[in-house]
Amino acid sequence: MRAHVELIHEDDYIFHTGELPYGEGKILERRLSTDEEDGSSSLSLHATSDWGRSAGIAHAHTEFYVVEGSLIYGGQELGAGGYVQVPKGVPMDWIKIREGSRVLHWREYGDVGFDPYTSLNEASAAASPEAVEGVTVLDANKMEWTEAQSVGPLTPLYIKLLHKDPKTGFYTRLIRAKKGWTDHRLAHHPCYEEFYTLGGKMAYNFGDIDEGTYCFRPAGVKHGHFIAETDIDWIIRSDGELTNWYTTAEFVKWGGHAENYDEHNHSHQPVISTLPVRSRSRGEWSGDGM
Repeated sequence: MRAHVELIHEDDYIFHTGELPYGEGKILERRLSTDEEDGSSSLSLHATSDWGRSAGIAHAHTEFYVVEGSLIYGGQELGAGGYVQVPKGVPMDWIKIREGSRVLHWREYGDVGFDPYTSLNEASAAASPEAVEGVTVLDANKMEWTEAQSVGPLTPLYIKLLHKDPKTGFYTRLIRAKKGWTDHRLAHHPCYEEFYTLGGKMAYNFGDIDEGTYCFRPAGVKHGHFIAETDIDWIIRSDGELTNWYTTAEFVKWGGHAENYDEHNHSHQPVISTLPVRSRSRGEWSGDGM
């Protein structure tokens, strides 16, 4: 139950008091996207003082990505490019975000609930026996860019895979496109696609994409035409394997030839999008892409 957001710049969101229970310190959040049905949220955190929280167990799959400043997880300090992923129900170590830091934070398939414990050992003792998947902690700056192997518009994008769920295919990764990269004008996917722009600039039929621009596109919604005006980096999340389905020989009355998907399979068909949520700072828009 998330709205189609395309596009909003982070600065066009208002600040709320950070909704991270049992934390100490002052932190604000911008709510980039929320699912009011299950509590899933994509947030931009701004620490106005040092903020921290004890070890515990979160009620949702939890992710942090450091945009600016630093975050300490269980004693390990991570600067810009630092990433932490803790699966739902898995014991989470103590965390601290330093004053002045900006951190992207996601909760998936669960709400803000958090059960605090005095130590990681205590949290581990209380965790469900089924909570076996490990915690991911890494510095993306130490990873090499890998050229996308897919044939088609994905090539030659470059990827740093931060996390992928082996069961569902849900992934978080960094993507880099070189200046001049362009994509198929009429593509859609069987999963949702979410991105936050970390740097660079791109022309897009929905408006300008530059640092701080955010998008959440539900499954089946077609995206429009991109042209990278500079090298550009995003952090991208999808709730499944991102398959590219293309429509060609399109016509004005909604429809077209199913190039590489089953036009008779309802689950493969693109959905008719309503007006997406976008912000004025992205520039004038003619409605192109709808």
